[in-house]
Amino acid sequence: MPKTAAIAVLACLVTASARAQTSSEKVRDNPAAQYVLVKTVTGQSLGILKARALPVEADGYNLLQYCWTSHNVLGDWSDRAGLTGEMVVRSLETLAWSRDLVRAGYPEKPTTEAIGRYEAALISAKFAGAARTRALETLKSELDGLRRQAPGAAAIRAHYRCDQQQASLGLNFSTAPAGGDVRFIPYVLRQICRTQQLDADDTARCDYWLPARPDGPMSFAEETVYSVRWLDGTVGGGRFNPDEQRTTGTVTLRERTPQKK
Repeated sequence: MPKTAAIAVLACLVTASARAQTSSEKVRDNPAAQYVLVKTVTGQSLGILKARALPVEADGYNLLQYCWTSHNVLGDWSDRAGLTGEMVVRSLETLAWSRDLVRAGYPEKPTTEAIGRYEAALISAKFAGAARTRALETLKSELDGLRRQAPGAAAIRAHYRCDQQQASLGLNFSTAPAGGDVRFIPYVLRQICRTQQLDADDTARCDYWLPARPDGPMSFAEETVYSVRWLDGTVGGGRFNPDEQRTTGTVTLRERTPQKK
């Protein structure tokens, strides 16, 4: 084969391989760029809900006051989401800091820059837990320095007060009509797939979908999208807010605008 033809074939193979990447592979292959994407989507999808403001306490602002973990944000998807899930949780954290610290008396520009360095340290270490501990200490030191130049700014603490407790997020589910084959995905993860220009309904490429558990409840943390294949072969879906179903403990998935497949 001529050299130019071989190069062309190789280029086609590389392009095809790139096109075939899953969402999680895209995140792992370029964590810096993908973190920006994930943070943007998280701010749009969960930011208003999750980054709710808590008052600054008398003894200072606690950087760890929101108790966010992958489980509390993503429920049963905490393992499936992997690095993407870690990015979602840290995005919520830094979105809250950017807002809260200014309200606590810190100058906006240097505070934003300090948070950016914290995020850069996490990205470079692929969000490893030990790296986050070190980056958090560095951020706290930087904020202590800024406080000395900002009279009236709140003291900074980093006290984990959640004691590793996991929220109770379990819900049962049923389909109407009965017997549907169900898959679920958190809305924020589906939106990440869409922003990556993937088909968010392709369970192979948007690789966060989970089949319904047949033997008991599943843990749903936030707004969730579902897809159901009914017994007659039609496919439909929708989304629900699990917090609205906590009282009854069950969510009923109803057929909506089905399409024959």
